[in-house]
Amino acid sequence: MLRFIANQVAAALAAAGPALAADSAALFKQRCAICHQDSAAGTPGLAPSLLGVHWQKLGAERAYLPTVLLKGLSGPIKVDGQPFVGSMPAMAPTLDDEALAAVANHLRGLQGAAADKPYAAADMAEARARPGNPTQSRNQRRQLLGE
Repeated sequence: MLRFIANQVAAALAAAGPALAADSAALFKQRCAICHQDSAAGTPGLAPSLLGVHWQKLGAERAYLPTVLLKGLSGPIKVDGQPFVGSMPAMAPTLDDEALAAVANHLRGLQGAAADKPYAAADMAEARARPGNPTQSRNQRRQLLGE
C-alpha cells in the first residue's frame, strides 16, 4: 500500500512539473514580457535584456533577483553599453511568493540556469521581509557589476 501511495505522489508531481512550467511561462508573459519580450531579450530604449553576460554576475548573488522582483528597480542603468532610464515596478503587492518564485525560475531557465538551485516561495518570503526600494536595487546592481 505504501508503495502504491508513493507511486501516486510521484505521478502527481511529475504531472505538475509541466503545468508549473507552463504557469511560470504564463506569469512571465503576463508580468514581464510586455517590456522585456517573451524571450527576455528586452526592448530597445524601453527595457533591457534579461539575458547575457551581465546576468552571470548578477545571478551569482542569489538574493539579487528576488530583491528586484519584490522591490523594483529605478534609475539609470547600462546593459551591453546601452543606457536605460526607467522604472521596473515592484511585484510584491500583486504576486504571492509562490508566483514570484515561478517567475524567477522561468527567467533563470531563459538564462540557461534552470538546473541550478531553483527559487522557492521561502526565498521570496525572506526577500520580502528585508527592507528595500527601487533605488537600493539599482545600487545593489551597480555594486555587483562593479560599476
